[in-house]
Amino acid sequence: MNKEYDMSIPNARVMISDVSISEAIDMKQKLLDIDGVDDVTWLDDVVDTYIPLGTQDKDVVENYYKDNNALFTVTVDEQTRLETVNAIRKLIGDENSMSGSAVNTAVATQATNSEIKKIILLVLPICLEILCITSHSWIEPILLLGTIGVAIILNKGTNLMFGSISFVTNAAGGVLQLAVSMDYSIFLLHRFEEMRAQGQEPKEAMINALCKSTSSILSSGLTTIIGFAALILMRFKIGPDMGIAMAKAITLSLITVFVLFPVILLYFYPLIDKTRHKYIVPDFEKFSKVVMKVMLPAVIVFFILIVPCNLAQKINSFSYGSSKLFSENTQIGRDTKKIDSIFGKSNNLVLMVPKGDLQKETELSDKLHEIPELSSIISYVDSSGAEVPMINTYSCGSIVVENLNSWCS
Repeated sequence: MNKEYDMSIPNARVMISDVSISEAIDMKQKLLDIDGVDDVTWLDDVVDTYIPLGTQDKDVVENYYKDNNALFTVTVDEQTRLETVNAIRKLIGDENSMSGSAVNTAVATQATNSEIKKIILLVLPICLEILCITSHSWIEPILLLGTIGVAIILNKGTNLMFGSISFVTNAAGGVLQLAVSMDYSIFLLHRFEEMRAQGQEPKEAMINALCKSTSSILSSGLTTIIGFAALILMRFKIGPDMGIAMAKAITLSLITVFVLFPVILLYFYPLIDKTRHKYIVPDFEKFSKVVMKVMLPAVIVFFILIVPCNLAQKINSFSYGSSKLFSENTQIGRDTKKIDSIFGKSNNLVLMVPKGDLQKETELSDKLHEIPELSSIISYVDSSGAEVPMINTYSCGSIVVENLNSWCS
């Protein structure tokens, strides 16, 4: 389809309120003039707007113009989606509405990046507090987080080799990398402390710590890498996108722990010694005794719980698409509800059939018109008529389906 046509599937709906036919046509041209807008479809592409609308097919007209509200079907270039959607919003203002996959993705991108920054500002103090409680020195948490921070920056920078990555991968990658690879530097730190507690010099202690912790760190790291790499086998391309980036992230974390962190520890161990504090975490000896006493009943309880939990996970309900992502408290949530309340929900589909028999194309169009859920068709035979010859190899038509759950073929 991309080879035969330079058009993309419409991915946005823009509604302008309180406009006349002539004002709507002017707005259509303004939308077309925005960089990144490939196409705009409106009523004038389907019927002759110079003929009184009262004499036209009411159902067709009301798909595009109803109660002085004009609904434009817009095709936004995916490469400039964020900038284009922002430009459309600037043009139409907050009082008018827009929705669709392009708008959802643009808003989700901006919201995700913004909220991830807030999450990081929240998570870092919590991580510092936990590390301070579970460590023996006030400086250790800063060194641990600093090492992982270097690995995160290296990973984000080297993502450039892929050309482009998903905004989801970019936003979540840093937090995931922090969560799954923090253990490695803790393992090495504890081994280093153990070797020093035995009276070994710092350099000797680090050499022995590396030798004794490498196998456990590598086994943990390689398991995580293989887990992320398994996502590469997915045909849904967010899997390979995240799988490759995160496998690389864990690899860089391992390299950082084995190469950078030993140097940091050897350089800062005098400061670690000066900032030592009492171990805050209580002894778990009593808890371990309790666990040993109830281990058999606990195993039985867990096995009993497996059955109902397994049955429960099979009847989970899932939300697909972006309908549940935005509440009515958001601009896009209000816009979507407003458009749907006036023009109803719709899905744009594009059908391409081989060229060669205009009569068959006309018959196809007639059959499609008989489907109750289909509200309008824009095609060559509908717009120009089967009598006008074509020179293209393929004929392409756009249809609007009011309820995709009722009919899909």
